[in-house]
Amino acid sequence: MFGDFEYARAKSIGEASRLLAENTGAASVFAGGTDLLVDIRNGVRSPKLLVDIKRIGRLTHLDTDVDRGVTIGCAVPLNRVAENARLRERLSALSDAALSIATYQLRNRATIGGNLCNASPASDSIPPLLAVGATLRIEGNSGEREVPLDGFCTGVKTTCLAPGEILTEIRIPTLPPGMRTAFLKQQRIRGHDLAVVNLAGALSPADGQLRIAIGSCAPVPTLLDPIATRGHTPAAVADEAVRVAEAAVSPISDVRASAAYRSAVLPVLVRRLVARLTDANGGT
Repeated sequence: MFGDFEYARAKSIGEASRLLAENTGAASVFAGGTDLLVDIRNGVRSPKLLVDIKRIGRLTHLDTDVDRGVTIGCAVPLNRVAENARLRERLSALSDAALSIATYQLRNRATIGGNLCNASPASDSIPPLLAVGATLRIEGNSGEREVPLDGFCTGVKTTCLAPGEILTEIRIPTLPPGMRTAFLKQQRIRGHDLAVVNLAGALSPADGQLRIAIGSCAPVPTLLDPIATRGHTPAAVADEAVRVAEAAVSPISDVRASAAYRSAVLPVLVRRLVARLTDANGGT
């Protein structure tokens, strides 16, 4: 059974913010609804008002000019991200991550902003965005602000959003020519499943720095300190990446996997990621 709630379709970001602020603690943003409606059905959340934002034009905008910076509206469905040819060409980690989420039918509804705001430690879209230094535009009644994605998730299923605030855009800075990215995911079964461990990396030829982000191994997805690659063999880079990763996260046991299993899988995936990014035929 679904809960008893009212529904309002906001015509602007300002209207949506006002409705959320006036109903603090009792209202939820409704975009794709693929997580929200499940939580309502299971009694995890019981909002009294759903504020629909998916018809607000600016929130469905997708600008993929990677030479100037990518802007993704929070209400852009995941399939638009997964299937965008320009993103596939220059930012394959994000395309692959979006493609790994749920089923095709659900990705037509589920939004990238919803995946971020759900703030799951196992989110697939967050690691590739962390690896390329994404920032988030947040708007509310008190104005707007921009925060680094690395500071957005504050804990399991919690974010830095204040009452009445809405995540409106994901902004990816200009990608250096030749930057390579990759995404890897370990899950229990083939097809649709949450990650046991996921990670993404971005290797920039401009500064020789490798940036790796890891999910499902800590309360929030974790961005590692940059790893230098110039003057080092791929094997040495992989060794250093494993050392940094193991020092940064402390996997726990849950219904999907034990801490021991995650700890065993993590270095394997890190080495595969480094190999893909440093191989002449891997990553994009």
